[in-house]
Amino acid sequence: MSFADIVGHKTPKQVLRRAIANNRLPTGYLFVGPPNVGKTTTALELIKAINCEARPADVDSAEVDPCDKCERCRRITDGSFPYSRTVFPTSGALREEIEKQHRRQQDGQLAAQEQAGKEEEDYQGLELIEIEDARIHIDSVREMLLNASLKAPGDVHKVYLIQSAEKMTADAANHFLKMLEEPPARTTFILTTSRPSELPDTIVSRCQVVDFGPVPLADAGEALAKEFPEREAQQIQAVAAASAGRYGWAYHMLWLPELLADREELLDLLAGLPTYQLYEGMRQAEVLLDLAGRWFLDSYEPDTTSRETAEVLMKKTRDYVLRTAMIQLLDQILSWWRDITLLMSVPGSNGVMNPDRIDRLRELAEIYDVQACRRALRWIDETRVHLRANANLRRTAELLMIKLISLSPAKS
Repeated sequence: MSFADIVGHKTPKQVLRRAIANNRLPTGYLFVGPPNVGKTTTALELIKAINCEARPADVDSAEVDPCDKCERCRRITDGSFPYSRTVFPTSGALREEIEKQHRRQQDGQLAAQEQAGKEEEDYQGLELIEIEDARIHIDSVREMLLNASLKAPGDVHKVYLIQSAEKMTADAANHFLKMLEEPPARTTFILTTSRPSELPDTIVSRCQVVDFGPVPLADAGEALAKEFPEREAQQIQAVAAASAGRYGWAYHMLWLPELLADREELLDLLAGLPTYQLYEGMRQAEVLLDLAGRWFLDSYEPDTTSRETAEVLMKKTRDYVLRTAMIQLLDQILSWWRDITLLMSVPGSNGVMNPDRIDRLRELAEIYDVQACRRALRWIDETRVHLRANANLRRTAELLMIKLISLSPAKS
């Protein structure tokens, strides 16, 4: 892969390429943008481009790209480059599973998998839907900083990536800040976040902020059509629109058919809200929670170590897993009511986020009124806050479904 292969993000790529070409890399970068928009992908390409052995010393910034063939590029890709580390949030259960898998590898129990040509799993994938109790602890930061203090060959630039940096504990953030204030020579730290307001100002002020906005729908649709030629054009456009510019989210949905089926089931549930009676709210909440569990598991490819670990997490920390997946589903529920509100104002709008359900959305725009939609949007946001505040999961889901069902004029 290369910068040129990253979909969208023209300005961030220009900024990063120019810094490499001019050899003016800052001590800290802060990549800010929605989850799955391309921050981590860009960060990994940046790490390769900085240290690529094949990159000419004098090159135009527009042509800066990793070769993906030299030893450094390959080792950075597979995670074995000694002067780069990635830190990401983990829950207690996830750390236990990672350690268990490492022990199995050391014991040779995964030899058959390796002989079959499968590369070692990248456990960052398990944070695609971040478990709500996941944190970056001080021991992970301390290990990363210990590596950063090691002496490297003169032509090596050490680069360290901290994903979802807002999830650092207070101790971890303070420990990292000390290194950021007095960094080793030829060292750059890349932090990614979707919630910059939750990072200490002292850290933000010492980083160069790079904003990653949504990928334009046309760009995402074109790129997805090339990646998934077997998919129908209507399905690709629907997923691209539903992603709200998060190309990684759209790619993942099309890669895993089970996730697409889960989305269809959720939209069926939402489309049927006016047909339910209030007393059915508790039953529909059960359906929603069951769907949240499948959404989490279906986010990982079957018969992989990541899927196996996700299943263990579901058993050990079911409440946190369901709470996390529910927050993800709320994004889809919010987009549904946002579409209805939009069609009330502009019946012929092409800007809906669920274009594959446009006929039903137009019908609902005739059924509900503006006040009902405003209440729905407010309730969805409140539900997100309650879930993150550790409110009772089942009761929160039941209350949301009963409220949404009550919005139908027939129930008023």
